[in-house]
Amino acid sequence: MTLKRLFIILILLLDAVLARDALAETGSEAAVKSAFLYHFFKFIDWPEAALQNNAMTLCTTNADHLGDSLLVLKTKTIGNRPILINRGISIKELKNCQMVFISGSDDTDAIIKTTQGLPIITISDKPGFIDQGGMIGLLQGDNRLSFEINLDAANAGSLHIGAQLLKLAKRVNNEK
Repeated sequence: MTLKRLFIILILLLDAVLARDALAETGSEAAVKSAFLYHFFKFIDWPEAALQNNAMTLCTTNADHLGDSLLVLKTKTIGNRPILINRGISIKELKNCQMVFISGSDDTDAIIKTTQGLPIITISDKPGFIDQGGMIGLLQGDNRLSFEINLDAANAGSLHIGAQLLKLAKRVNNEK
């Protein structure tokens, strides 16, 4: 393992510990989830054709989900690309996003059907999300947040999820 990879893994582990502590101390689950979304952006590669607008766009179909915690991401960049936040968009508009957060009140089946096979990361905190065809499921338990990955769904969208992120996942669904 190279020193660079070890450093990246240590940073991810530190972020996970800090996120867990923030969740336990402040109860700000939305802020912790937003931090996870930011780090997912950093360890996923999109095909160049999916990055035509020179920005990384995070979308939600529910304007209120994760609240103002998403706004912090507007000050961040991924490489030289700014992060744009589009909240409360229609399902038809999802094709303009690189990442979609699906909340409990959203129509999961319709969103997955619309984004399936496209280079759009779908993320949700709904139980069993990756088994329904979603790409990253957030799991909460014992005052900590973890995640699981559906690698088959990501591969179908020509997305490459970094090995460091796969190692940190609680479960990786890779049946193909």
